[in-house]
Amino acid sequence: MKTDRHRLAKGQIWKTRAAAIEIMALGQSFIHYKVTKHLGAKHVSAQISGIEAMANYLMANEARLVKGPSAN
Repeated sequence: MKTDRHRLAKGQIWKTRAAAIEIMALGQSFIHYKVTKHLGAKHVSAQISGIEAMANYLMANEARLVKGPSAN
């Protein structure tokens, strides 16, 4: 799986064994995302990370894309 900066996009949901990660926004250097134990969970706070750090995390945890980017 390749999760470089060009593949990460707003609206994607990546699933690891431990959690689901929903990308809320993607900037120049940082990514805003939500982490939930169960898809569809409510009241989850957003977090911020470096784009490269997130890509490395997704690769290290063998994440799979379960929902593609939004049209916005």
